[in-house]
Amino acid sequence: MNVDLFIKENRSRWERLAYLVDRSAGNGIRLMKPDELVELGELYRNVTSDLALAQRDYSGHTVAAYLNQLIARAHAAVYRGRPAQALNLVEFMLSQFPRTCRKLFPFIVAAFLILVVPAVVHGILVYLQPDVAEWTFSDSEKELIPLVRNGELWIDLPEGKRSYASSFIMTNNIRVSLTAFAGGASAGLVTLYILLTNGLSVGGLMGLCFHYGLGWRLVNFVIGHGVIEFTVIFLAGGAGLSMGWAILHPGVKSRKDALILATREAVILAGGSIPLLVIAGTIEGFVSPQFNPLYSGVAAILSGVITYALLVLGGRQPKESPAP
Repeated sequence: MNVDLFIKENRSRWERLAYLVDRSAGNGIRLMKPDELVELGELYRNVTSDLALAQRDYSGHTVAAYLNQLIARAHAAVYRGRPAQALNLVEFMLSQFPRTCRKLFPFIVAAFLILVVPAVVHGILVYLQPDVAEWTFSDSEKELIPLVRNGELWIDLPEGKRSYASSFIMTNNIRVSLTAFAGGASAGLVTLYILLTNGLSVGGLMGLCFHYGLGWRLVNFVIGHGVIEFTVIFLAGGAGLSMGWAILHPGVKSRKDALILATREAVILAGGSIPLLVIAGTIEGFVSPQFNPLYSGVAAILSGVITYALLVLGGRQPKESPAP
């Protein structure tokens, strides 16, 4: 893709991010709507990927300098705050967020199984008999079958032609995760649908790629940022399932009170997941496109260790020494 086409295809996204950054200046961020804040996070992540491409392919062009400045401004908008606010955010991420994750652990495990089991079964079926993909894949996925048969991956195509890649590798994870969270309000049915369809999609495409000898190349691309991204999907699914459970089985509480409590916990998980996805997006923008197993492996290990250390150890009270 030449630089002019690159600019033409992505200019509107850059201009929208610049507009939201300008709106957030000063105390303006308090006046922004929730969907604008979510959009700001999504655009920050997507334009970070654009910057990585520009630095790799058009490093001598002014577009690289422009995107670098835009990302710097967006980063300041996303992460700025008064010292007290920063301390509150740190306390939230290191304490309240991991404690809530552990509280909802059974639902998170259920979400993991609902996604992973269909993924493994579908992946094995497609790997052993790729013709299965013709009747189990969605219409969008079927468009990728000839490409994979020819020994190509959609992630090798110019960005403007990667019509299905974003939904498979979950580059749109903030929206997917928030939908899974909110799906709990449907008694968990929407959450179940999202987990099942993503599991079938990931497993089927992995199986197809492995059958045609492209599996490890795809794994190499996904693994660096995928550890965090899939973890967040499991957290989102667990939160949505807990809301659904509160509706169907409120226990001694009223159904309204049980749902309010479950919703509060889901909001905590949603708030803690967004910074994790921003980190994953940075890895996806700068590390994954290198297709370097060493870089991807190191990113996967470091991100996994840090994320799960936070979830397992964060917010635990130190044990008191026994009285003499």
